[in-house]
Amino acid sequence: MDALQDFFSKLSSPLLLPLLPNQRIYLPYLLVALLLALLVWGRRANHGGLAVRAFLAYCFPKRVYTHPSTWLDIKFFFVNTLAKLFLIAPVFALAPATDGLTLELLRGLTGREGLGLPPASAALPFTLAQILAFDAGMFVAHYLQHKLPALWEFHKVHHSAAVMTPITVYRMHPVDDLLTGIVIGMFTGVVAGGFGFLFPAGQGAITVNGMNLVLFLFYFAGYNLRHSHIPLYYPDRLSRILISPAQHQVHHSNAPRHFDRNMGFMFAIWDRMAGTLYVPRRDEVLEFGLARGEEREFDSLARLYFLPVWKLYRLARRRLGVDG
Repeated sequence: MDALQDFFSKLSSPLLLPLLPNQRIYLPYLLVALLLALLVWGRRANHGGLAVRAFLAYCFPKRVYTHPSTWLDIKFFFVNTLAKLFLIAPVFALAPATDGLTLELLRGLTGREGLGLPPASAALPFTLAQILAFDAGMFVAHYLQHKLPALWEFHKVHHSAAVMTPITVYRMHPVDDLLTGIVIGMFTGVVAGGFGFLFPAGQGAITVNGMNLVLFLFYFAGYNLRHSHIPLYYPDRLSRILISPAQHQVHHSNAPRHFDRNMGFMFAIWDRMAGTLYVPRRDEVLEFGLARGEEREFDSLARLYFLPVWKLYRLARRRLGVDG
C-alpha cells in the first residue's frame, strides 16, 4: 500500500512544483518575474498609466502561448518530470559519494582527521564555495553539451523550442539531465569533502527552505524571464558578472553569431574565461530555435525523446564510414 501511495504521489508531483521553493517555477519566483516584466513593458510601451489588458497581452501573447511548441513543452513537462522522479533522481547520490571520497583522500594525504577549524566560521565560505561549484558544474556540463557532437544531439531538444515560456526550462532530454547531475554531483561533492576536512565539526551552508541562499536570491532576479520573449537586461557591468535573462535568450537565438554564447547558468565568469560571453545590444531582435529550421523536426513527444537517438546512430554510422 505504501508503494502504491508513493507511486500516485509521484504522478501528481508535476502539479505541485509551483508550490516548492526548490523548483524554478515556484510561484513567488514567477510573481517577481511578472513584476519585472511590468518594468520592462513600462519602459518600452508608449502609454499613459497602467493598461492591464495591454500589459497582459504583452506578457502572454497569443502567438507564443498558443504556439505548438508551447503545447509540446507542457506535455513534455508532465512526462519528463515523472521520468526524472523514477529514473534520474538516483544520480544525485553521486554528490555525497564524491564528498566521502574527497574527505578520505585528504585524510590519507595529510594523515589527519581534519583541521578542526571552528564550524561557526564555515557557513558563509561554504555557502559561496557550494554555489560556485554548482554553477561551474552547470557550465562544464552545458559546454560539453554544445561542443561534443554526440551530446549536442540530445541538447538540441532544449534548443528546439521555437517560442519560449518559463515551462521551456523543463524541455531537457533525460540524457542532458543525467550528464548535468553527474557533473554537478562531482563538483559539489569535492567542495563538500574539502570543507568536511577543514571543518570536521560541521560546515552547513546558509539556506532558505533548504536552498543555498545565493541560488534562492538568484531565482528572484527575473530567472523565469530567461525562457520568455521578455528581454530583461542587466547593466553592462553586471552582465559581466551575472547572466541576465536577455543574455540567455541570446543563447537560444538561431542566428549564427549567437551560437554557443552565454552558456553560463548564473555567473558570467565561466563564459568570460571560455571566450563565450556575449552582452547583447538593447532591443536586439531574436528568433529562437535551431539552425536551418531544424527545430521543426522536434514536433512530438516521441521525437523529443527518440530523434536524438536516431541522429546519434546516423552520426556514428557516418563516422565509421558505414554510410559511405
